[in-house]
Amino acid sequence: MNRHLRNGTLIVAPLAAFPSLTGVAMSAAVAVTLHRIVPHLAAIEHSKHQKVAAIDMVSVLDGLALCLSAGLAIPESLKFVGESRHTRAHEQLLEAFRIYELGQDLPTALVQLELRDSQWSLMSRILSAAHVSGAPVVASLDALLEYLREETQSEISTRIRALAVKCVLPLGLCFLPAFLLLTVVPLVVQFVEQVRW
Repeated sequence: MNRHLRNGTLIVAPLAAFPSLTGVAMSAAVAVTLHRIVPHLAAIEHSKHQKVAAIDMVSVLDGLALCLSAGLAIPESLKFVGESRHTRAHEQLLEAFRIYELGQDLPTALVQLELRDSQWSLMSRILSAAHVSGAPVVASLDALLEYLREETQSEISTRIRALAVKCVLPLGLCFLPAFLLLTVVPLVVQFVEQVRW
């Protein structure tokens, strides 16, 4: 069944089940959900999967700083760190090394990395400048690493605060009926019994 036929069936089903104003309202709600909300959520999910996670960027930069401070060259460091784990960031780093291995110069390979994800831009510029000029790069990577760690920590804190707010609604939905049944309803029943009609 293709997507349009499935969506049409889902939209018409509430109207067939409830041939009244309720069915029309439910059909409209299903139509809005299928044509507006679902594509928007799919786009958000797709963009999440395309971006490199900040924690993986921290891991990559940490590995590169360790390799470079140990005396490895930039291309060897890219290869070693890229092969160390199997995350999206490590795979993209390994692809940049493979482009370099195929004959491209390192700045061009790093630009390809930057084009895939904008989060690589600072790191690729630092490594390209160091490769061309021969300048020490470990201090710059450490500064970038510290910045990313703070950003990751800030993002985690923001998610935790948002989670606390999001948890209030389910808690309220669970607590409110119990509160009404255990406190308000007995008070109302007691009041009705005391009133003489």
